[in-house]
Amino acid sequence: MTQPDPTAETNFATAATWSPRAWIALVLGVVVQPFVFLYINRPRIFAVYLLLALCALAADFYWTVGYFNLLLSVLCPLHAWWLIRRYDRRQVRGWYARWWVSLGLYLCLVMSIFAFRSFLYEPFTVPSASMNPTLEAGDRIVVRKLGFGHYASLGLNLGTPGVTDPQQMHRGEVYVFLHPELNVPYVKRLLGLPGDRLEFTERTVLVNGQALAVQSDMQDEQQQLLTETAGAVSYHIRHMSQPVSPATGTFVVPEGQYFFVGDNRDDSSDSRHWGPVSSENIIGEVVWVID
Repeated sequence: MTQPDPTAETNFATAATWSPRAWIALVLGVVVQPFVFLYINRPRIFAVYLLLALCALAADFYWTVGYFNLLLSVLCPLHAWWLIRRYDRRQVRGWYARWWVSLGLYLCLVMSIFAFRSFLYEPFTVPSASMNPTLEAGDRIVVRKLGFGHYASLGLNLGTPGVTDPQQMHRGEVYVFLHPELNVPYVKRLLGLPGDRLEFTERTVLVNGQALAVQSDMQDEQQQLLTETAGAVSYHIRHMSQPVSPATGTFVVPEGQYFFVGDNRDDSSDSRHWGPVSSENIIGEVVWVID
């Protein structure tokens, strides 16, 4: 006659002594969302909801809304509560099925995202039409931050030693930086490096005495679109038939600072109006525009 396995009986007894608490699951579902399903011992459902949460973050950024994440904060606790009502106490409790493990893993994910945004890449939204026709107001962009020395995200500043490698600053490329007075992110094109002398006329830009090459693309009663070349970079700019805020004059860029201009040349608040930008205020280079 087969003798009963005392170990199996002990494991069963241990498993049968625990089941997730509904009030803890409801709190976790609102706060940590997908990680609540680890607490209630359902790792596969956690994986599905984690994928949904990442998609919701991307969707909220793309459409500049917060509805998808808000929907998850309602759906997760309700689904978790429904699963708890049908919880099988005979199943073996996983090591992750503890509230503090769920919270800890969630904090690890949040810190990883924060570090990624602070040191590597961070998304931004173009705030105005000053970069037309290159960028439209509301466009989503991704900025490369490594090496630019402004390590901050979500309102937390981890240090701003300034651009660690000036070779990353290329004339003609587009960068995100903090306005020197308003301390809010701006996106403009870099035209002046430290020590440069820039001269702006109504239709021409001279850098150190040499005019930037331009080629007319289109002109009508309201505007003129041109292709301008700075260094190895060619891009589109716009001049208005009736300029809103034209800026002309000669500017010398001090050491450790950079001169930024909008592509919408006659309707852009930029370094021609409030001066060059210090190295410590440069956040990074625009590397991707999300259509």
